[in-house]
Amino acid sequence: MEIKDLKQFDINNTIDADGLSKRWGVSKKTIDNRRSKGLGPSYWKITGTILYDLDDVKRIEEQSYISSNAK
Repeated sequence: MEIKDLKQFDINNTIDADGLSKRWGVSKKTIDNRRSKGLGPSYWKITGTILYDLDDVKRIEEQSYISSNAK
């Protein structure tokens, strides 16, 4: 089995589920449900703790931007 797209873990570039729920203004349960459905940002699970890749969080936020000047 070949593993592709491995990202280097950097604790300083992660956000936990509580932080992400506050950042996005949704409940932690919503974040957990999206993760279980394969939706949302990439994450690491280390000793039972879920840590989201902050670069991926920011990418999703940028892709969600809709300009009021869009035609």
